[in-house]
Amino acid sequence: MSNAFKAIAAEPRRRILNHLAGGPMTVGEIAAKFDMATPSISKHLSVLKEADLVHEQKRGQFVIYSIASDN
Repeated sequence: MSNAFKAIAAEPRRRILNHLAGGPMTVGEIAAKFDMATPSISKHLSVLKEADLVHEQKRGQFVIYSIASDN
């Protein structure tokens, strides 16, 4: 659980979660909402994924990110 708290400690990651609350998005779609390079967004998404707060699903050449739901 402490991983989740560390993950949401950073403001950009909270904003990413807020955007994903509206529905699944690709890295490019998320990055378009930030004044930040795509690799930086990817790094934030990796932290969120490691904390089990987001899931990723590969669809063709795209990776779709969504809020992780409780199983």
